[in-house]
Amino acid sequence: MVDASRISQARQTARSEAAAMGITPEQISDLVETFYGHVREDAMLGPVFADAIAGDWEPHLATMKRFWSALVFHDGGYQGRPMPANVKLKPQISPAHFERWLALFGQTLDEIGATPAAKTALLERANRIAASFQAHLFHDPYENA
Repeated sequence: MVDASRISQARQTARSEAAAMGITPEQISDLVETFYGHVREDAMLGPVFADAIAGDWEPHLATMKRFWSALVFHDGGYQGRPMPANVKLKPQISPAHFERWLALFGQTLDEIGATPAAKTALLERANRIAASFQAHLFHDPYENA
C-alpha cells in the first residue's frame, strides 16, 4: 500500500529543494524548449531526432517537460518509459551522441540562466540518464566473460 503522506512529503521536499536552487516549472519549460531548439539545429543530433520525431515536435516537448518536472519536483506527471524509444535508435547512435547531448544540455543551462546549484543538479541528473541509457544500449555483459 502506498503511503500518501510520504508521497506528499517527498513532493514537498523536492519542491523546496528545487526552489532553493532557483528551479521553477517555467525554467523547466524554458530548458526543454531551448535545448530541443539546439538539438534540432545540431549537425549530429538533429538528423537522429528528426527521424525519431517526424513532424510535430509539440507532443515530444510536452512529454519532456513532464519528464523533467517529474525528476525535479517529484510531481508524478510523467509515467512513460523512455528506454524503448531509445532502443529503436540504437543503429543510429553511439556514445558520442550522448556526449554531444550532454554538452548541449550544459550550454542550454548557461543560456537560460540556471543558478550554479541548479546547473549542477540538472547536469547530474542528465549525466545519470545518459550513463543509464548507454549502459543499456552499448554494454555487453558477456563481452569479457
